[in-house]
Amino acid sequence: MQLIMVWPDKKVTAEIAWLELNTPTGNYVIQPGHAPMILALSPRKQLIYALKSGKEEVIMVERGIAEITRTNITLLLSA
Repeated sequence: MQLIMVWPDKKVTAEIAWLELNTPTGNYVIQPGHAPMILALSPRKQLIYALKSGKEEVIMVERGIAEITRTNITLLLSA
């Protein structure tokens, strides 16, 4: 599954196994084949994902939106 993170000044992509994100309606763990959806991200919360190698990465999200398809996750994030 491909993770695409887009900020106003940069873009980062990674192949991931799963992603955990926080929304105003609760936590979601996204894995390959997840139902398509668009979610608003909770401000100032952590976003955790695991690379294919198993290494986990954590980033702090100021605010943003996630578009989830069965094979990709695109995050539009503010600086």
